[in-house]
Amino acid sequence: MSCKIEYEDLKFRIISEKDKTFVRAEFIRNYYFDISSDELSDISQFEVVDGSINFECSEKKARNKLSLIIDKGFSNLFHKVRNKKTLYIHRNSGIPLIGTNEFGLVDRGSNIIEVKPLTGCNLSCIFCSVSEGVNDKTDIVVEEEYLVEEFAKLASIKKNPIEANIGPQGEPLLYPKLLELIRDLKSISNVKVISINTNGLTLNPKFIDELVAAGLTRINLSIHTLDKTLASELANGPFNLDHLLKMIKYCEGKVDILLAPVVIPGKNEQELDGIIELSKTIKNKKYPSIGIQNYLNYKSGRNIAEQMSWDSFFDLLKQKEKEHDVKLIITENTFEIYPDETFPKPFKKGQIISVNLKSFGRTTHEALGEASDRCITVLNCSKSSGTIKIKLIRDKHNIFSGIQL
Repeated sequence: MSCKIEYEDLKFRIISEKDKTFVRAEFIRNYYFDISSDELSDISQFEVVDGSINFECSEKKARNKLSLIIDKGFSNLFHKVRNKKTLYIHRNSGIPLIGTNEFGLVDRGSNIIEVKPLTGCNLSCIFCSVSEGVNDKTDIVVEEEYLVEEFAKLASIKKNPIEANIGPQGEPLLYPKLLELIRDLKSISNVKVISINTNGLTLNPKFIDELVAAGLTRINLSIHTLDKTLASELANGPFNLDHLLKMIKYCEGKVDILLAPVVIPGKNEQELDGIIELSKTIKNKKYPSIGIQNYLNYKSGRNIAEQMSWDSFFDLLKQKEKEHDVKLIITENTFEIYPDETFPKPFKKGQIISVNLKSFGRTTHEALGEASDRCITVLNCSKSSGTIKIKLIRDKHNIFSGIQL
């Protein structure tokens, strides 16, 4: 008696390293965990063939025992980008997708819903506001179907046409189910715009065509200099600027491009002129081709400079508007952003609440918990299960964090 066990999102292959051989389970292409050959041999004699496993036993026995091994494997999931430990958040994880700024959904009271399917980045920019790339954090990846289900619930209360902005703490083009995510978000009736915040380095003509076909409306492109040396310095590693410029050109007539440089005092102010002129060559269907951002200091960011005051920042934009004869000061109305309905906040800052812990968090001594269908980040917590009392220290925009009592 033999059987073949295969999964849509999980592929198996044999790995031989030094004096040991094991099976690697690759999850949605970019994530993996390892299984010892002995564990699989305990089920029966086995063979890995074309991503599946053939066992010499009944299918029922093989599936039941392999399921236990896979469940254990997900507790040791890793991201291929930098080989970082990864937490998979799915509909059965018990972790809500509203309540944190690091993954899931963020609604700041307008018709824009921020969609955050993963963390982790192929760059490690020296000015990153969330210190992504090289760090000691655990990465997170969210089940695509779960993300869309929860998005649809939030979208149902909105009065204005929605922009779904795929803007995670990391690089969204690394999300293996990005095309499915865009297609599924587009299928929600009141979603009119889908934008994505990206460094663009993994774009290629085929991928761009697929993104457009899936329903992508606009690419918000992180480009902060046209100088190759400075580009690599800011990215803290190789940055293929020539490729990025080619992809900008390829996008013309297919999808709108918004150049989104960050002005970093003492680093790249001199680069604005070239980027502004580049933006004038971009022929978008609807949206502006440039949106200059002020560099801001954040507690969790890589703060390499002092931020410019907002008055100084807008004075700089006014100066550049005159020099280049182009509009640079954009408003929410430019992107048709309006105040809108939002879910009520079940808690207030300072309140003491009970939290059901569900998992470790992204950093040491941090846990993720649930209370009233909100994800709660618990600081200074060494536990990852059980129920604890915490005092909330943040509640803005339905984003909650607290300290264990």
